[in-house]
Amino acid sequence: MVKGNMDSTYQKLFIPLYRNKQYWGFVLSEEKVSRRSWVKYAGAGVVVVAAAAGAGYYATLPKPTPTPTPTTPTPTPTTPTPTPTTPGRRKIRALYMSTYAPALNDWLKARTYEWAAKKGVDVEMSVASYMEILPKILTGVESKDPPDIALGAGTLVALMAEDPKARNIVPIDDVLNEIGKDDVLDEIRKWYTIDGKVYGIDLFLFVNLVHLIKPFADEVGRKPENLKTIDDYVEFAREVKKKHPEMYPMGYTLGKCYDGCETWMMFWWPYGGKLTTGRSAADLKYKSKESYDTLQKIVGYVNEGLISTEMLRADEMLNNNAYLTRTAAWCCEGPTPFYAAVTRNPKLASETLLLPAPKGPAGLFHWASKEAMVIFKDSKNIDLAKDLLAYIFKDRKAYSDFIGSGYYAAFPVFKSTLEEYAKKDPIWAMVAEGTKGTLTDYTYPLMEPCGAADEVMSKFIFADAFADALVDKKPVEQAVDNTYNKIREIFLRYYGK
Repeated sequence: MVKGNMDSTYQKLFIPLYRNKQYWGFVLSEEKVSRRSWVKYAGAGVVVVAAAAGAGYYATLPKPTPTPTPTTPTPTPTTPTPTPTTPGRRKIRALYMSTYAPALNDWLKARTYEWAAKKGVDVEMSVASYMEILPKILTGVESKDPPDIALGAGTLVALMAEDPKARNIVPIDDVLNEIGKDDVLDEIRKWYTIDGKVYGIDLFLFVNLVHLIKPFADEVGRKPENLKTIDDYVEFAREVKKKHPEMYPMGYTLGKCYDGCETWMMFWWPYGGKLTTGRSAADLKYKSKESYDTLQKIVGYVNEGLISTEMLRADEMLNNNAYLTRTAAWCCEGPTPFYAAVTRNPKLASETLLLPAPKGPAGLFHWASKEAMVIFKDSKNIDLAKDLLAYIFKDRKAYSDFIGSGYYAAFPVFKSTLEEYAKKDPIWAMVAEGTKGTLTDYTYPLMEPCGAADEVMSKFIFADAFADALVDKKPVEQAVDNTYNKIREIFLRYYGK
């Protein structure tokens, strides 16, 4: 529950933005959002946006056999899809986030319309980009006119359900029981369980894997199966840099965006970095030697020319494009870049190895981007929304086909589906074994819903240290301390002292 002087926070941080009715370029209707709610969500920054066990094993990709899919992403409609309605029939409204793998989007739309046809229900469907989905969800919540069901609320679940006096989404335990609760990954159930009830389920996860372009390893005499640690990859990058001085071999985003935060965590966790052990400012672990050391290492990689300063731009696609254009020897990302290679550049796909994330002294961790589906308390069709949610997940064969259509981009939420793919595909076998027990979210090591952590992530505060150290040239210690102070202020505002 948020505590502290909210009016003071509002006066200090948000009045200038509110007067312009925008935040970081996204417009939110002043008429639809109350001042109190604006403080809560603008304060969260969400009115804008929101491994390797394998023991020496790696998989060479089989030649892909693409199913018919668009070769380039189609424009994302941000207005409802026109659908004919029948007088007297019930209508459900769905708001779905568009992913970077069009086949995944197409499957969800088709599944929704298939359910509607069987139920005799009309559908009004809206689709929003990755950066648009959070403000669209919150606008609906605050106007008391949300969609019935949404995909893309992963970083909002705690914000919308942590406070028992202000819950905007409903528990879905009955849906999980219907689709097979015990088959859902343990991590997912833990991430979305509040007061003993589950408030969301991911349609899939984006689990970051190394996309290694094998010819670069070949030409410097590196065996990919021996690349296991961060230090291994850094030495490999130096060898590539020596051979190709114009290259920046490490494809890691450093900008103020989701992928910039992911980069921080992919280096920070393996070196012992932690955010919090509880919902209290006293439980924060961010200000630590591990944080100072991690930032110093990344600053060093940039100064060596291993990571380009262009990566400091707030652009989610920079790491993807570094891989797709071969200006980096690898990136570490949920395999949407590989999906793009399969559908647009089969030669690159055939030369790519998908490998577990690099590990460090503290172990192996895999960033797992959360893509939660939720149902809203103010929906007039909660029963229909729950029936649709169950329909999307219940047919394991249909769900398995959905996972397959993404070419490794979509990590399944069902244990049985992951086991199925691991038995028939060596890459999925590596992914399943390499990621076992290592799926991690931004609250680590808490790994539970935390509204303050949602706000920290939604405002991309983790990436602020990169700008402080690399753009403003502040000492590493000052950059980490500045970031810690921002994080601590948020935790104090939520939970008090």
